[in-house]
Amino acid sequence: MRRAPSFLAAVTTLLCLVLGTGCGDESSSAEDGPGTPSADGPGAGDAGEPAPPADEPAITETLDAAWWKRAPAARLMLSGGQQGALRPTAHTQPATGGLERTAAVLYRLRQVAAKGGTKVGALSLGWSMRGDLEPQDEARADYVRAFHESRGYAAALLGGSDLVVPSMAQPRGAGPETPVPPLNVKLADTSPAAGATRLYTEFALGPVTLRAFGIVDPAEAQPLADAGLVDAVSSPAQNMAGLRPKPDAVWVVGTRLLGEGTREEIAGSLARLGPGVVVDVAGSPLGASTLDRAPLRADGAPLVVSLPAHGTGVGVLDFEPAGEGGGWLVSYRQILLVPTWEKYGGPAIEATRQLAALYRGLLRERSYLHDFQRVARRDAHYVGSSACAACHAAIYNDWRGSRHATALESLKGVDHAWDPACLRCHVVGWERGEDGTWTGWKSGFRDPEKTPFMGGVGCENCHGPGSAHVAAPHDRALFGPGGPNRRHMGKDGCMRCHDAENSHGFEAAYERVHLPAVDHRRVPSDRRTVLPDDR
Repeated sequence: MRRAPSFLAAVTTLLCLVLGTGCGDESSSAEDGPGTPSADGPGAGDAGEPAPPADEPAITETLDAAWWKRAPAARLMLSGGQQGALRPTAHTQPATGGLERTAAVLYRLRQVAAKGGTKVGALSLGWSMRGDLEPQDEARADYVRAFHESRGYAAALLGGSDLVVPSMAQPRGAGPETPVPPLNVKLADTSPAAGATRLYTEFALGPVTLRAFGIVDPAEAQPLADAGLVDAVSSPAQNMAGLRPKPDAVWVVGTRLLGEGTREEIAGSLARLGPGVVVDVAGSPLGASTLDRAPLRADGAPLVVSLPAHGTGVGVLDFEPAGEGGGWLVSYRQILLVPTWEKYGGPAIEATRQLAALYRGLLRERSYLHDFQRVARRDAHYVGSSACAACHAAIYNDWRGSRHATALESLKGVDHAWDPACLRCHVVGWERGEDGTWTGWKSGFRDPEKTPFMGGVGCENCHGPGSAHVAAPHDRALFGPGGPNRRHMGKDGCMRCHDAENSHGFEAAYERVHLPAVDHRRVPSDRRTVLPDDR
């Protein structure tokens, strides 16, 4: 796979500007051992940033105003579980999530904390990547890691899906740029993360010392083993038994819970180490979404909380001294990353937008679109929707007024026309297999400059490559079993793009709303097919 060595140099230069510091002069390091570092590194306090806009309290009034007004000793923002969704996704409506809004929440937390003396930090729990390896994922991982550094994250853990992408897993310096592999995996010698040896990361957040590590649910083990990334995935209890207790620290475990048994095993093993919090990044009901001043002591049971699913939100842990007897009173809130947050991110959100623009620019510069596997069919090839107009003029003209027809233009308008993760659902000649893998046809869309006529979701997305049908319009066998064409690919075919991540509520509204928009019912039946010699 082609690697872009200039990416890191470009990111480093941008970070110097974003952070306003000399490159390499400081670090938000989270190394283990003596001299526990602080979470307040470059970017952590957003020093020199202007005051929030006058109407900013409006966002807090809609998000549990009483909680926002508290002044705990420490607040830790938790992110992760995006599974590749770094922009807002349609899992909810309106679309929620995205790194820019994550930056905005952290910025607001720090602005509020500055008034009350609360120490604020951030921790990534991992599972940022989807779990497969596509050409653009190397640059995407660099974007994520640059985001953690620019926003002053105390540390970043690796989830199981992150181990697949070399740029995400490779050790690189100290602090958040050296993610911590999951505790219960034995990395293969060929794993990109093989050089990362820390079992956990430790950092201070005001009066709170935190130790954090990740756990991979054993149900996720087989794909990692099949990919040659791990030699073994052990039970959580087996690996946690090798850690030394530290009752004066708070242990934070990031995991993707796939069953109640794993939750109980982690919680039971954590109780021996000290006061602990288990955080599920999968958004399952196995963890609480809200807590208020729950006692957390070395001799008590760990707390279990969950992040909003699919990276659509972040979580925030509050720590207040429990008084006599020691320990902490812990509160927890989920914060959905709704569009309103984009108004309240200040320079933090602008800095993240600069990183995102750099990422998009490199997608074009490195032409990752051309690195995908290309296949050819013997029976037909793609010809573009305009080739259908000769016999199906009324249908073609109706399609031209649809959103499908302008799907590529919609990406150009937001500078995503070179992003493979977005583009393949907006053009002709890309197909998604049952296993989720995308393949580009040699005769299909290649890039916005070479094949713009293949842009948009056109006739051949639903009916298959059209060259054979154009050559022999009367051959009905082309539409039969095994033929290259079809009447319509049906709901399952549509949902390869219109899935939960991209089209909220699509399946439920398919028959009533979406099918009528594409089945040509607006076109009179006698006008749908008119051969040139019939005119």
